[in-house]
Amino acid sequence: MTNEDDIELKVCKKCDAPLPCDALRLNYFNLNTCICDDCFNQLS
Repeated sequence: MTNEDDIELKVCKKCDAPLPCDALRLNYFNLNTCICDDCFNQLS
């Protein structure tokens, strides 16, 4: 396993879930940098 296989995680400030935040592959923080997209959509 190399560093290229690692997925960077970031914790959502609202739901405390550790979610992927890789700009090139998988990112759950597209709409806001502090809360995940699911929480952001629930607030809207």
